Amino acid sequence: MEYRIEKDTMGEMKVPADRYWAAQTQRSYQNFRIGDEIMPREITHAFGILKKAAALANNKLGKLADDKKDAICAACDEVISGELNGHFPLVVWQTGSGTQSNMNANEVIANRGNEIAGKKLLHPNDDINKSQSSNDTFPTAMHIAAVVAIEDKLFPAMDKLIATLKRLEKENEGIVKSGRTHLQDAVPIAFSQEISGWTNMIEKAKAQLTLALGGLKELALGGTAVGTGLNAPKGFAEEVAAQVSALTGKAFVTAENKYHALTAKDELVFAHGALKALACNLMKIANDVR
Repeated sequence: MEYRIEKDTMGEMKVPADRYWAAQTQRSYQNFRIGDEIMPREITHAFGILKKAAALANNKLGKLADDKKDAICAACDEVISGELNGHFPLVVWQTGSGTQSNMNANEVIANRGNEIAGKKLLHPNDDINKSQSSNDTFPTAMHIAAVVAIEDKLFPAMDKLIATLKRLEKENEGIVKSGRTHLQDAVPIAFSQEISGWTNMIEKAKAQLTLALGGLKELALGGTAVGTGLNAPKGFAEEVAAQVSALTGKAFVTAENKYHALTAKDELVFAHGALKALACNLMKIANDVR
């Protein structure tokens, strides 16, 4: 394998010549040889969305030149599409702030953007990470990934199941069976009534997830390192949330309190609780059918 030498403030690193990542990614790749749990691709693609949104916001606020914005956006589109998945090798085992994944995105987008531009135009920190920090980008990526997965993948599947159960409920009207408790026959129940219970389980789980989406659509981006917004231009938080919304078709907003948004993950915990409730309901339905 051929290598090239990449440098950062910590020194030199040998990086595979055919990869777009650079020194910080390589250092994490070598230091955390733990397991094989690659960072979820949903997170990788969410980073593409937020880095593109940040470039558009910085450009609109007069902080990033047009040629840099165009090169960044072109590279980000490839990240979002999954075309550059092979250039994101890091596992989930890394610092809690997600710094290595943030830098992985910065380095890949910078190097691919430079390739697209045909010249050394972009710097990972100065341009791709402009007005940002790992501390606000990683929470933002998690929220974007969660919202997209729930609304675009999970909800359509739940809606299909609800429609199927409603059809079965109608088809089985008038069929009486024995209700069972503790694996024994109890009292009569219409099969359609039992199915209606299954339907409502999925409907309620969807309502709980919908409630959780409100918190997930609040973005930490703009808080930078500690929540103060240091080194981000005025209006960046609001503008970048608007750009993320435009790119995803989801109604994201900037979090009102960035000190909370950077440090707490209660919105994700809340959403995870709703997902666990859905899982329990699906297991209940499967056991009833069995």
